Amino acid sequence: MTHMTKFQRLAATTVVATLILIAIGSIVRTTGSGLGCPDWPLCHGQWHPPFERTAIIEYSHRTAASIVGALVVATAAVALLRHRYDRALVWLAVLSLALLGFQAWLGKVTVERELPPMVVLVHLANALILLAVLTKLAVLARLGAGREPIATPERASMLRILFGCTAAMYVVLLSGAYVVGSGATTACVTWPGCAQAPIPFIDGGAIEHIHWLHRFAVLGGAAAAGAGALAVLWSRDAGPQLRRAAQALLWLYGVQVLSGALNIWTMFSATARVLHLVVGSTIWALLIVMAVAARYRAAPVGQSSPAPAGRDGAARDRAAV
Repeated sequence: MTHMTKFQRLAATTVVATLILIAIGSIVRTTGSGLGCPDWPLCHGQWHPPFERTAIIEYSHRTAASIVGALVVATAAVALLRHRYDRALVWLAVLSLALLGFQAWLGKVTVERELPPMVVLVHLANALILLAVLTKLAVLARLGAGREPIATPERASMLRILFGCTAAMYVVLLSGAYVVGSGATTACVTWPGCAQAPIPFIDGGAIEHIHWLHRFAVLGGAAAAGAGALAVLWSRDAGPQLRRAAQALLWLYGVQVLSGALNIWTMFSATARVLHLVVGSTIWALLIVMAVAARYRAAPVGQSSPAPAGRDGAARDRAAV
């Protein structure tokens, strides 16, 4: 493919910034800094945080969220103004703005209601959907407006498996968030077994059952990730980039399982907990990339931003972005 345009770089930067924001949000959660600023949008009634650890951590998350918000708005604005003939980009741009607004409102409610578990869970769920939308927008922008759907039975089968894998990863991430929100993080202090509840869903109480539920979700996610990777690696027409992504998927899921074990082996250190969510979110974004790349063939060189006849000036504008 050709070098990246300014718009493609902007879209990719927005995806990376969103991943960083999720990591900072995890730091806020693991350090107990969610109420470091008990009001919103101010912090202790001021536009800057007091010189106190939890307030600074929470305010850093808000600052990062503002930067990501600006990037999302900028990406959507360029898509709507300079790539308005690409209907997929337009719809994704509009959706990203709606999700961004909902995410900001959820952040406000989370603080005002003092971190209710279900609101925190929905906050992460929406963040992951926003990340998926931004990732798809970035990949489609990279493939170009002249991209072509790959309509073969083999690709259709691959896509079904990848969609299932993506859904499984979403369940894994949300089940992990539910473990944290329900206070079941430390319900099991051994791995791979659970000394507090050796027989899943029979021994122990509710929090041990919730913890075991997440572990079984991870196991199902591993099977789904393996199926998705093999569907690509065994495909006769998968390109080298898609194959490398499948290999990365297997490696990253291994790291994800190991980081989950590290949570227990390190007595739930903040580093291990943040790593666990960051790797999981990266896998989620990677699966979106793989699904979009498996669906479309990149536009031929020189046809990345086609426009209707009579709009040559607009086409030149878009090509410059």
